[in-house]
Amino acid sequence: EEARAPSIFPLVPCCTKTGNAPPDTSLACLVTGYFPSPVEIKWNSGKVTEGVTTFPEVTVSNGRFTQSSLLIIPARPRQGDTYQCDVTHQGTVGFHLDPNPSPQRLLLPPPGVSNCNQHPLEVSLLPPSLEDLYIAQKATISCLVSGMETPGSLEISWNRGSGGPLAVVSRDPVLQEDGTYSVTSILRVCVEEWQAGEEFTCTVKHQDFPSAIVKTIHKMVSLRAPSVYISPPHAEELALQESATITCLASGFRPRDILVTWTQQDRPVPQEAYTNVGPMQEAGKEERYFIYSKLNVLASEWERGDIYACVVGHEGLPMTFIHRSVDKASGKPTAVNVSVILSDTDVTCY
Repeated sequence: EEARAPSIFPLVPCCTKTGNAPPDTSLACLVTGYFPSPVEIKWNSGKVTEGVTTFPEVTVSNGRFTQSSLLIIPARPRQGDTYQCDVTHQGTVGFHLDPNPSPQRLLLPPPGVSNCNQHPLEVSLLPPSLEDLYIAQKATISCLVSGMETPGSLEISWNRGSGGPLAVVSRDPVLQEDGTYSVTSILRVCVEEWQAGEEFTCTVKHQDFPSAIVKTIHKMVSLRAPSVYISPPHAEELALQESATITCLASGFRPRDILVTWTQQDRPVPQEAYTNVGPMQEAGKEERYFIYSKLNVLASEWERGDIYACVVGHEGLPMTFIHRSVDKASGKPTAVNVSVILSDTDVTCY
């Protein structure tokens, strides 16, 4: 095989979870893909020898060679120290071996400076929940910043498409189990503005990242309303004369945010009495979702003829809930569309 010059790669440590400096800092130099053997690896032209470990040469599958050298640096190196890996090999000049090769040099990052980030900064923009829009009659958008080693230099700013004033509340940083911090900034907006499709932008700046991270959100335009089906308890379950299970399926909707609640005799059912499973994406249907809700009631209440209703709210039904009801006497489910009228109480447009 003809001679091959080596490729040299720096290996530097990643950030620690808490940002604290490790007891020692390590740098390594990977020399690979060369032929023939051997190479000579030195640090700073041989001036640095303490803390150096050069590992045995390895032959890879294509017949070429790989070798690496590790340098352990004290935790408190002198200010301005730099380190370079010098590799000498009888490299190629045309197709001939060079009898007097010059070393290849690779300058590594200064100790304590990492070119990787174990916890990349993540910015998530969360829309108003349907509970807020339809029940609490308010709208808030949350900008969640997570994965920070330190939250000290964080800056979060907001803009809106109309350029109007902003009502912002920023919460204190929260320390997570992995040693990183998260911060949430909350923007209060008018329900009518969100429903009209106004655009809102969160801009995040942090010292660990050279450029700002910008996220934009607005009400989804491409909507699909859910189809809603309610099922009465099974006869075999009723025969046990203990509990009765009523199920509700909402399917084929987009986006995935949906509100599913229940009523009994037109009164709200406590949340602990029913279980929602989902939303989950439908198999083979991109951007369409379904959700199941399971309500447990006393068999005696079902037998006496109480009316139960599954109430579903979704953006595909502007300001409208689908109301599906079932009871022992009716024998079959019934459907009603219920419009939700928002009052002006505590709702202010800027």
